[in-house]
Amino acid sequence: MIVRIFRAKIHKNRVSEFKRMVQEQSIPWLENSAGMLGYFPAEPFGDNEQEFVMITLWRDIESLKAFAGSDWDNPVVTKDEEPLVEAMFADHYLRFDKDS
Repeated sequence: MIVRIFRAKIHKNRVSEFKRMVQEQSIPWLENSAGMLGYFPAEPFGDNEQEFVMITLWRDIESLKAFAGSDWDNPVVTKDEEPLVEAMFADHYLRFDKDS
């Protein structure tokens, strides 16, 4: 199992718009992706009001590549979300406590 942690810093005046787009576009995109085993969207609280995270679980690298493309190691957002994002990062991990 692959764990993908996506983080995005959103332009300050675009936070509510980004949150809406994640709910209307990104989550359905994830839910319709073969090999996607689960997701956990999280919004900021406290002092850091601009950085969002989406943790996704993928069956295997082929599933992740089908979702993110051949450049799977880099973050992806929908075309509508791109102008809202100031910076974004994607990190990947292999689950090691159980057989995948």
